[in-house]
Amino acid sequence: MTEAEFLESLKDRDLEGIDSEYTVSTRALVRAFEADGAHLNKWWVMTPVSWQCPCCKRTKGEIVRLNKNNYLTCQLHEHHDHMKDVVKELFERFSIKQNVIVADELSEKFAIKTAFSLSAYDNTVVCFDCNKADADAKKIVKAHKYFSFSPKQISEFLIVTPNEEHKIDPNQAQHVWQEAKPIFEVRLQMAEKFAQIAAEKKDWYQPSDDTARSIERRARWRFERNEVTKFNDYEPEKVLYTPEPFKGKNSSWREKINPQTRTKPSNKQLEHLASTRGKYWNRYDQNWQCSCCSRDKLSCVRPSKKNPWVLEIKSGPMFETTSFEINYQAEPVCADCLDTALNWGRKIIKEAGVEVSFPSSVVSLEEIKEVIIIRPHSQHNHLNDKINGMMPSLIKRAKQIAIIETAKNEAILEENQKKWDEFQRLRGKATV
Repeated sequence: MTEAEFLESLKDRDLEGIDSEYTVSTRALVRAFEADGAHLNKWWVMTPVSWQCPCCKRTKGEIVRLNKNNYLTCQLHEHHDHMKDVVKELFERFSIKQNVIVADELSEKFAIKTAFSLSAYDNTVVCFDCNKADADAKKIVKAHKYFSFSPKQISEFLIVTPNEEHKIDPNQAQHVWQEAKPIFEVRLQMAEKFAQIAAEKKDWYQPSDDTARSIERRARWRFERNEVTKFNDYEPEKVLYTPEPFKGKNSSWREKINPQTRTKPSNKQLEHLASTRGKYWNRYDQNWQCSCCSRDKLSCVRPSKKNPWVLEIKSGPMFETTSFEINYQAEPVCADCLDTALNWGRKIIKEAGVEVSFPSSVVSLEEIKEVIIIRPHSQHNHLNDKINGMMPSLIKRAKQIAIIETAKNEAILEENQKKWDEFQRLRGKATV
């Protein structure tokens, strides 16, 4: 297929996860606005048809509007913090004040690297109206020339109308600027200090001749050149070596004696957990209990290798002993119970010599309850004798699940083939 043929094929379809002026959605917008065409830029193309601006929440269909050439403006912009510009300007100013200029290329690299730590937000793609609203609001409130509102702050002073330029609430913009100003001034002070350190060649940056990132970039190209990515596109390196050549015993997960935590988190530690790693703590209320081990939310908080206190609440398909079916919408349980289900399930599947999509689906909550030793703020320990006694029946169950899954997969493949054959038949008719 030539490039022209490929682009022609887009007139009746959209692309997955990206956009184009040639696709059915863009053509529909051009017709709806009676435009002569569409004026896109790279960020519009690199975002899906369903994209929404993180500031104004408008969809692409609500962002577009006619320009003076009667073309549909389809423009998105990379909104960024200007702290890099601040540091570079200050760095040069301090450098040229020296009696003898000692700063060099590495000094400038150090200054630029520090600027990233002073940025208030990540570079973010926003619609062209929101990007302009940032500049307009800065003029209204007379903000520092290097200040820029974050996407969240922009959303707070916008007056949004579909397919029209934003209006700005000046009072709200002033309020947002007054809140941001003290922190911005602290950031400016830090920028000044870093720039001075760099200009006086007192920095600590020492470059590598060959960075890890450059090695990874070259290797990625070579994986593709050697066709390794055909087998694993996400982690191609794992095709070429055994990640865990010295695996421990398959039963180590249950034979290991996990220590019991004798303390519990303080109120301040819980507040810190909620504000920094609070994904699960904040999602579930105080009445939540693990449907497997029955521990409450607080009792499930425990130390980990990386953090003093963590809480993880997860879900996975589980076997239902009452209906003898797999519950793919099983209630969330604590991470310790799910880990038991996953580790035990993998062992069962391996012993059965079969393939099952979800390891946790071969065991039930009731069976896990029978084999775990429950302690507050600690990982579960396990009753190995009970696990050993239950293995024969669970291996038999895994084999039955594997047979059912295989039959379902074959039925799905057969149904998809029928649909494809029908599509090809209708396509042939249309061509004739």
